[in-house]
Amino acid sequence: MNRNGVGPSMSQKIFSMNLGVEAVSLYLLCCAVADTGASITRTTLQDKWNGSQSGLEGELHRLEEKNILCREAPGSEEAPVYRMVDEKRWR
Repeated sequence: MNRNGVGPSMSQKIFSMNLGVEAVSLYLLCCAVADTGASITRTTLQDKWNGSQSGLEGELHRLEEKNILCREAPGSEEAPVYRMVDEKRWR
């Protein structure tokens, strides 16, 4: 994981969690966004996401359920910013 801006954020554990292709793809996209130093938001993800808006929302929800992503400001439903969770805390 990307700690203090050093090293890539991707964890190989994602491939052994029995998630669907779309969820893994979104995770990899989130890692790429994080590795550039940009905030992980719906807007930054939409620009690169090849699926539908509803697909993006569903996969964001799935990654949150698995505690792979979490919202930095939980009350901000309009434009949440997500952060990557340490793999040790994934479900």
